[in-house]
Amino acid sequence: MQTKQIFEFAELFDTVQMGMVLADGKTFPDCIPRQSIDKIAEEFDAIKSSADFSLEKFVADNFILPANEVTSYEADTTEPVKKHIENLWEVLTRYPENPAAKALQSAGSLIPLPFPYVVPGGRFREIYYWDSYFTMLGLQVSGRVDLIENMVDNFSFLIENIGYIPNGNRSYYKGRSQPPFYSLM
Repeated sequence: MQTKQIFEFAELFDTVQMGMVLADGKTFPDCIPRQSIDKIAEEFDAIKSSADFSLEKFVADNFILPANEVTSYEADTTEPVKKHIENLWEVLTRYPENPAAKALQSAGSLIPLPFPYVVPGGRFREIYYWDSYFTMLGLQVSGRVDLIENMVDNFSFLIENIGYIPNGNRSYYKGRSQPPFYSLM
């Protein structure tokens, strides 16, 4: 059974996005619903016109916000740029979730991947297709062939399970891809 996604409920999605409840427009589509989207939408329809309705509270009660990957990493400005970049690989690497976390994620927009991968960082908490090719060039210079192989294996996983490599490993990217870099990887 395919799980409905937040963006499929236009009124709720538009209300939250246009209400600027969350500082970044990418946050809400990346949230994990605490119950089925159908039930959340039904509850929203029932209480949205109430005088005491709080959209902020509704979102907080019904969705788990994506983890903010803030780390204690601080750049050492005395190190050469190459060393700085090599230190960042571990900060930007994401690992497969444990089975319980995967089950929770499956209710959200993130498509879990079986192998570690590098993300751009900041608000981008997922792998991106053609960006990863350029990331791999940097990984190659750093001798991180292990991560390159893992990322290629993740793209193979996406091809096997979706039929192609979407723009990124989010369900809302399933309708589009990017220029074909897989063979170059």
